[in-house]
Amino acid sequence: MSLNLTKPQQFNATSLKPINLFMAGVGSGKTYLAGALSYYFILNFPKIKGMIAANTYLQLTQSTMFRIREVWKVQFDQIEGRDYVVDKKPPGNFNTEDHNYDDYYNIISFENGAVIFKASLDKASAHEGKEVGWCMCDETKDSREQDIKDVILARLRQRGIFINGQGLTDKDTGRSFNPLYIFTSPAKVDWINEWFELDRWEGEIGTKIYEEKDFFRKEFGNKCISISSTLHNSNNVATGYIANMIANHTDREGNLKQSGKRLIYADPFVKAGGEYFSSFDRISHVGDYPFVKGEPIHISYDFNVVPYMTLLCFQIIHREKWWEVRCFDEFCLPSPKNSTEAITSEFRREYIDHLSNGLYYYGDPTGKSRDTRGRRNDYDIIEGVLSRHLNNYSRRVAHRAAPVVQRRDFMNNIFDEKYDIRIFIDRKCSKLIADLEYLKEDIDGKKMKVKVKDPDTGQTYEKYGHCGDALEYFCTEAFQPYFKKFK
Repeated sequence: MSLNLTKPQQFNATSLKPINLFMAGVGSGKTYLAGALSYYFILNFPKIKGMIAANTYLQLTQSTMFRIREVWKVQFDQIEGRDYVVDKKPPGNFNTEDHNYDDYYNIISFENGAVIFKASLDKASAHEGKEVGWCMCDETKDSREQDIKDVILARLRQRGIFINGQGLTDKDTGRSFNPLYIFTSPAKVDWINEWFELDRWEGEIGTKIYEEKDFFRKEFGNKCISISSTLHNSNNVATGYIANMIANHTDREGNLKQSGKRLIYADPFVKAGGEYFSSFDRISHVGDYPFVKGEPIHISYDFNVVPYMTLLCFQIIHREKWWEVRCFDEFCLPSPKNSTEAITSEFRREYIDHLSNGLYYYGDPTGKSRDTRGRRNDYDIIEGVLSRHLNNYSRRVAHRAAPVVQRRDFMNNIFDEKYDIRIFIDRKCSKLIADLEYLKEDIDGKKMKVKVKDPDTGQTYEKYGHCGDALEYFCTEAFQPYFKKFK
C-alpha cells in the first residue's frame, strides 16, 4: 500500500492545545479526523514518532487502524506515493536513520522514516519507556483513567514539533508541541467529564449539540473540547442511517430516549442506566441557588475521612404550596482538615454572621458512638464547636439509619416531585452533583461504592457515595412525616 507524501498547503491545525477531546455521535467521522491528523504528522514530521492507541488489540486492529488506513488510502493515495509496512522490518529503500528496532511488531514504518507505535491499552504498562511526539486514543470512554494520565501522557515527551504563530514547524521556536488527541463516542464517564470540566459548559453544550448546523467547541487552559452530533456527517453515512437511529431510539410519545441523545447527539450528560439516584436531573435540579439571608441553616454530615469529610448546607423555605429545599454549599475537606472539628470550624467561620436565625444538624447515626479519629463522640465535638448557636431542637440525628433501599426510593420520589417538596442544588456543590450523577446501584439496589486507589498515597477509598449519604440523612429526618408515610 502506498501513501501520498506530497507536501500539502499550510495545515490549519484543529487546535494548538496539547490535550484535545473529540466527542461525537456514532458514525460521525471521528476516525476520519484521526486518519487526517496522523497523515499530517507523518508527512510533516517524519522524525517524530507517533502512537495510536485503543483499548484492546482487536479494537486496535479490526476497528481503529482499519478505519485510519482506509482514510490514508482513499484520501492520500490518488497520486503516486511512498510505501509503508505494518509489523515488518522496513525494506532497504526505507529511511531508517532514526529507528532500528530488533522487532517491528506493532510498528508501522513509512518510507520517509516516520514511525507509529500501535498500542493496546489492555496492558498499558507494556508501553512504558516509549517516547513519542504525538498520540491518538480511540474510544477513550472505555479506557482506564490511570492508563491515559499515567502511561500515555508520560510518553509524550519527544522534541521536534514546535508552535510557530498559528501553525506548527520542525524549527525550534522554544514552544514544544506534544499533542494528545482523544476520540470517543459519548458515555457518562466521570473522569473524562471531570478532566475536561464538561460541567462548566453544560448549558452551552446542551444548546449547541442539538442544532443541525452547530456544534460545541471550547478552548481553555491546556485543553480543547469539540462535541458534535452524527448529523454533521450525514453525507458520509448510508442513506436513512440517521433517521433509522432516531426512530429506534424514540419512545411511544415521540420523545428521543436518553440512549438516542447519547448515541446521535453525543450528549455527555444523559443517563447511562443503573444510576442510584435515577430521578435526578441536572437541568431541573441544578442551578444558581445561593444562600438566602434570614432563613435557618441545616447541615448534614458524613464522617468518612477519605477522600474527604462531608458537610452539606441546606435551607428549607416554605413557599405557598410547597417546600423549597436548597443545597447552597458543601464542605468536602481532605486531609489535614478531614476531621469533625476542622470541618465544623470551617463552616462556622464561613457562616458565623448568619447562625442566629437557627441552626440544625443531621448525619450518620453511628457518629454518636465515637469520633472518626477515635476520640470523643462526633456529635459532642459538633456541639462543642457550635454550642452558642444551638438550641434544644438543633440535633436531628436518627436513632438508627433507615435501610438504604428505602432511602434511595424516598430520594427518587422527591426528585420526581411526588411530594410537595422541591429540591434544588447550587452548581458550585460539585461533589454532591457528582454523586447524584455517577453513583451506581449494586445488584441489591444499594450504593455501589467502588473503591479507587490514590496513585500518590496508595490509599484506597470510595470515590462516590459520601455526599449522597449526607443528603439522605438530611431529607429522611427533615421530612420525617413524609418518610414515615412512605415507609
